[in-house]
Amino acid sequence: MGEFLNFLMTVVIYLVPVVILYFVIQAAVRNAINFSEVGQYLKAKREAEAENGKKNK
Repeated sequence: MGEFLNFLMTVVIYLVPVVILYFVIQAAVRNAINFSEVGQYLKAKREAEAENGKKNK
């Protein structure tokens, strides 16, 4: 039983930082894309399409 708990703690110790790092990188990439010129263009295009879709209904 002690060996299993040791394994479980080891997995948690290695998994938690990887999950935190994933969310940090995801947020950084999302912000970088949103603030880039291409990201702003795509956002404006998506909003225009959504607005046109509402008008057509």
